[in-house]
Amino acid sequence: MNDKKLNQLLNTARRETPAAPTEGFEMLVMRQIQRDPARVELSISDLLGQWFPRLAVAAAAIIAVCVLGDFMSSGPSLTDSAAQLSAQYFAEN
Repeated sequence: MNDKKLNQLLNTARRETPAAPTEGFEMLVMRQIQRDPARVELSISDLLGQWFPRLAVAAAAIIAVCVLGDFMSSGPSLTDSAAQLSAQYFAEN
């Protein structure tokens, strides 16, 4: 659609009278304002639902650190392994 047609369409829409609201619309708006959903207290399940992504990432990081620590502490250390490999190499040659 070119600019001329778009401007013509918008100008025509501006001249139109807006539709009248349905009966009781003002009352519905006022009732919604008085309800004020921002002040609703959250339940524990709501809080956990909001915090779940952060808790999942933190739990995964803790598990990764624990597994890495267990892996590093089990078995011979890197220097012991290197010493054993070099001793085997020199014993064969």
